[in-house]
Amino acid sequence: MRRKLAVIAVSVMLAGSLAGCGQADAKEMSNVEVIKEQSVETTIVQSGDLDRSLSYNGMLSPKNMVRLVSTVPGEITELSVQIGDTVNKDDSIYTLDKVNVDRAVKNAKLSLEAAEHQVDSMVDQNALAVKSFERMKALYENPNGAAISQAQYEQAELGASTAGVDSAKVQLSKAKIALEQAITQQEDADLKTPISGIVSSLNIEVGQSVGGGQLIADVINMDEVYVDIQVAENVIGSLNPGDVIQGRIPAVSSEIIEGRVEWVSPSANLQTRLFPVRVIFDNADHKIKPGMFVDVKINIEEASDSIIIPSTSILDRTDGKIVYINQDGVAAERYVITEFDNGEFTVIQEGLNIDDELVVEGQQFIEVGTPLKVNGGE
Repeated sequence: MRRKLAVIAVSVMLAGSLAGCGQADAKEMSNVEVIKEQSVETTIVQSGDLDRSLSYNGMLSPKNMVRLVSTVPGEITELSVQIGDTVNKDDSIYTLDKVNVDRAVKNAKLSLEAAEHQVDSMVDQNALAVKSFERMKALYENPNGAAISQAQYEQAELGASTAGVDSAKVQLSKAKIALEQAITQQEDADLKTPISGIVSSLNIEVGQSVGGGQLIADVINMDEVYVDIQVAENVIGSLNPGDVIQGRIPAVSSEIIEGRVEWVSPSANLQTRLFPVRVIFDNADHKIKPGMFVDVKINIEEASDSIIIPSTSILDRTDGKIVYINQDGVAAERYVITEFDNGEFTVIQEGLNIDDELVVEGQQFIEVGTPLKVNGGE
């Protein structure tokens, strides 16, 4: 019995010894895993420039556009333009049959002549009436007694008034105005464009009768095009008329073009609470067509000669933001203070120095003291 107990005791001791060795081996294996070399990519910290920008988009419109409407009714006898034609200021769009307007001018001239004759006649009559009144007045005021009655005197006085002359002059003024209007209609019968540009729409054809106020055509000046955007209150303060703005028109080219701020509204839109801004682009070659969409980029923050690193290399901790650097082949931790980022890169205010070797890939899998194996980077 004692021999059996001794054997069991030895077995337990051996088992305990083996278990202790297993735990030691496991601990040793755990330590090996903690200090295992980690593959990362790094880059050398350098200084540079960075802009933070906001993007807007909108539809382009021509700088100048007029909608031409008819002012004189009539039948179109000739059409001088087609859609896409280039026109100069005062070029004719169409020619009307002017029989009626020419007749109206002739009638207005005759009415004016009649009014002028009427004024002359009334002036002559008034002169005779005045002389007659002067004779009647002498007879009425005769010291030896009035030779005429008071009624005859008053009738002569009334006849000498200028009321008839004044009335005739009013009619003459009306006749002059009527002639001016008739001549204006005669001149406006052939519709002319008030600006130089390109005919973008045309709603008539030869033989068609038009009425007053009918939409005829649109003429646009494409030498400049603009887009209206709306920006928030934290952006409006950084914009001023004349500021250079970058834009891109995908339908024309992927290249960046420059525009300029034409005006900045001093007040916000009551519905959107945003501030309207107009950006204008030169378009002398007419490659940009009104109706195309443009992407506009506005820089709201700038940093020059500053430390700039990839935003993804920064890790957020409860006590701040950190990055890892390669320091003599092992990971070292640095707390950093950032300024702004543009979605890809971040400006560092404090925490890094020029020529530090920054870990940009694999930083999520390391900690302070981790041996580093650099696999590339910049």
